[in-house]
Amino acid sequence: MSVETPEQTFVCPRCGAEYVEGDSCPACGTLRDPVPSHADPSKSARSRCVICGMPLAEGDDEPLPARCAEHRSIPVYEGFAQVYTDNDELSARLIVENLRADDIDAQLYSQTDRIFPFDLGEMSIARVLVPVWDFQRALELIESHKDTEGEVVFACPTCGEAYEPGAEVCSNCGAPLTA
Repeated sequence: MSVETPEQTFVCPRCGAEYVEGDSCPACGTLRDPVPSHADPSKSARSRCVICGMPLAEGDDEPLPARCAEHRSIPVYEGFAQVYTDNDELSARLIVENLRADDIDAQLYSQTDRIFPFDLGEMSIARVLVPVWDFQRALELIESHKDTEGEVVFACPTCGEAYEPGAEVCSNCGAPLTA
C-alpha cells in the first residue's frame, strides 16, 4: 500500500494566490526565491513574466501581473490572458469552444449589453481569455485557423464541418477552404 504525500501549497506574499507548481506565482509572477535576471544575470529577478516565464529584474515587471516588454501589452485578468477579441460574441464563443476542444481552459468575457437590440461597437467587445500558461499555445492554434483575409475560421463555410489547420479542401463536402 502506497501513501501519496500531498503537494506543497504555496501562498504568494504579493497577491495571496495559492499554487502548487513552479518557482513563481502563476497569477502575478512573484518568485519564491531570487534567480538571475534575463536581461542582466548579475542582478536578481524578483518575478517572472506570467506569459513566457522570463525572469525579470526589479523595475522590469511593473505593473502587476509581471510581464516582459514583449508581453506587456497583453491584458491579464486574475491569471487569464486575453488571446483574442471580437465584436461578435457568437464568433468569440466558437473560438472558446474550439480552444476547449484542444484542452485549453478558454473563457468568454463579454461586455455585450443584452438590453439594447443594437451593436455598441467597441463597447460590446467579447474577450477570449486563456490561462496565462496556455497563452502561446492558444495563440498558435488561433493563428493556424486564420483564412487569407485574417479571419479566424474553424469550420467549412459551405457545410460547417470542422477542419484541421492547413487543410485546403473540406474533407466532408470537398469545398475549397481558402478564399
